[in-house]
Amino acid sequence: MAYEKTWHRDYAAESLKRAETSRWTQDANLEWTQLALECAQVVQLARQVGEELGNEKIIGIADTVLSTIEAHSQANSNSRCYRRITTAQTHHLAVTLLERFGSARAVANAVWQLTDDEIDQAKA
Repeated sequence: MAYEKTWHRDYAAESLKRAETSRWTQDANLEWTQLALECAQVVQLARQVGEELGNEKIIGIADTVLSTIEAHSQANSNSRCYRRITTAQTHHLAVTLLERFGSARAVANAVWQLTDDEIDQAKA
């Protein structure tokens, strides 16, 4: 998936429901949160949590991920961007978000104000 600045609410709900209902997913909360960290909205939330905690490492990781997403959005068909968001970066940010919010649904609620009913009714 391409790195995005924003996700539509419906896409967020559908992707979360897919993660929760997949029989191949071992930890839906962690796996979906890591996937969602390819969206700048979720990274900004992780940065806010890092600021609240006073955790410079999380703030630095979030800033790096945000700059990578920005670099990809600036790239066009004539110029490629080879920067990548690493698994280690998404893991650190996802763990921070899950420690603060408790579940992927709570993260989705904080970013997109998604309710449990909206997620349950989403197409998987």
